[in-house]
Amino acid sequence: MTLELLTSREAARRLGVSAATLYAYVSRGLLRSEAVDGSRERRYRADDVLRLKRRRDVGRKAESIANHALDFGTPVLESALTLIENGRLYYRGIDAARLAETASLEDVARLLWDCDDKPFSADNLPPLTTALRRAWIAAATLSPSDRCLVLLPAAAALDHPSWVEDRSAMLETGVRVLRLLTAAVTARPLSTLPVHEQLAVAWRVPADRLAVVRAVLVLLADHEFNASAFAARVVASTGANLYGATMAGLAALNGPRHGGATRRVAAMFDELKNTKDLDADLGGMLRARVYIPGFGHQLYPDGDVRAATLMALLRKALPNSPELDFAERLSAAVERLIDRKANVDFASVTVERVLGLPKDSALALFLLGRTVGWIAHSLEQANGGLIRPRARYTGPPPGVPRPEA
Repeated sequence: MTLELLTSREAARRLGVSAATLYAYVSRGLLRSEAVDGSRERRYRADDVLRLKRRRDVGRKAESIANHALDFGTPVLESALTLIENGRLYYRGIDAARLAETASLEDVARLLWDCDDKPFSADNLPPLTTALRRAWIAAATLSPSDRCLVLLPAAAALDHPSWVEDRSAMLETGVRVLRLLTAAVTARPLSTLPVHEQLAVAWRVPADRLAVVRAVLVLLADHEFNASAFAARVVASTGANLYGATMAGLAALNGPRHGGATRRVAAMFDELKNTKDLDADLGGMLRARVYIPGFGHQLYPDGDVRAATLMALLRKALPNSPELDFAERLSAAVERLIDRKANVDFASVTVERVLGLPKDSALALFLLGRTVGWIAHSLEQANGGLIRPRARYTGPPPGVPRPEA
């Protein structure tokens, strides 16, 4: 039987979707694309297209088969915070890539939280009691993200005003949470300096490279209803305070399918940095069915705008960096093999390596930036009701006796 291969236009027509959606299906693992000798355009197996069309027609939503997670795109909730459209990212209608040129994370917080400078006053710091100092000492040897997971609950128990549900009080709590986590990441005293300046001091980032650190924080501040933002929002919908919602976000972010993917990218960098033939080693990984992290994103079929922005900033700041040269060669090699562009996880690790930041800095930048988004979602959800999705039951019919062992 002859294998029928379709062009992208033919495959999109049979599925009744746009070219962008077709590429999104590929990036999410729902459709395979194959290289054909003598043609630059990839081809699609007709039987794959038919199988996907049948699945979709019976109501199964498109989601990455590998993740076995909640259907991508559901549930749908209303939000005025972030828009991802036509390959661009917007915070309250303002292009995030443009904001990254000059804005600080605090500027983005004011935008997403819809507030002025008042909550950011110099005297608004979390209480540093003896109990919290003990927790701080106990967490000293942990990674930055793990320090945050230890210190945040300890501080929550001591910050009694955080339970006040008045909006102005909640905004002040949000600032305290952000400042506490920044201190936890840097392992330095609490400070009212902008987050990127505190990181620069702790990580010894030269002034001419500080714009890159600031941009990472801005670009990672929010990303609509990602897993950690949704977790934070669900917890906030129960009436929990901002500490509780942020703890939920932190726990979700650490997972290897979310922010924890930066650790997998870093491990790949270490494994391949001394290779003499990237294409050969990557090809071996594919044949062994080893997952290549840091590439592709469901919402950016033509490439993650956040990654593109950060890589451009690095090229401008450090064009002769050997680490940047390696990252770009690795990115190009992976794209040739699997037809996916680098995403923000890859770009964040590249920033870590090019700037010579401490281990796990990519994840630390992710969690500090995203803290602003978690708080924004929690503040917005405070005006809504309890989030309680229903389940689609797939177990045995009720009343049917179980077979005996």
